[in-house]
Amino acid sequence: MPQHDESRTDQDLLAAVREEVLAYGVRRATATSIAARAGVSRMTVYRRGGGVKQLVLDALSREFETQIAEVVSGARGETVRDRLTDAVVGGVSALASSPLVTALLRHDPELLVPYLVDRLGHSQAAFVGVVTPLLQAGIGEGSVRDADAEALAMVLLHAVQGFVVSSGIIRLDLSQDEVDDELRHLIDGYLRPAQS
Repeated sequence: MPQHDESRTDQDLLAAVREEVLAYGVRRATATSIAARAGVSRMTVYRRGGGVKQLVLDALSREFETQIAEVVSGARGETVRDRLTDAVVGGVSALASSPLVTALLRHDPELLVPYLVDRLGHSQAAFVGVVTPLLQAGIGEGSVRDADAEALAMVLLHAVQGFVVSSGIIRLDLSQDEVDDELRHLIDGYLRPAQS
């Protein structure tokens, strides 16, 4: 199969997985139902490898990477720190309201537990990979405090991911605007250089 067709099939599979999870959750998703939604054979799903759970995680990674690319490209601000803060706040808000993330948290939250307590997932590593060079640029510019950029990115990841996975709880007491404002203060204060 040509590379272009493989890429198209993979995109169709991940889109089908997303729709299946939104409709039924992970537990009820099957290779047969995903294949039918994607318009491919069940063997195509099996050949891709990893099973339904891996397809779900891959769909989540794609959702994350799409959201991050959008918020980074649209971030505003005078300094790198301002733009990075804007991007992270926008990314957290987008992911917290993502139908796929919401469906996973509602139907199958245990799927995400290993990536909160045991190891970084692909999406979390991608966050660190995107944010680290931006932090390095901010350090060079002087708008971000002088520290190890990857360490800053890792702490930032762990500081903000709770705003995604616990968004349902947070929104019981705070509006989205209030959450965004407080998150902006948290990120900006963490990254801002100490006043001389």
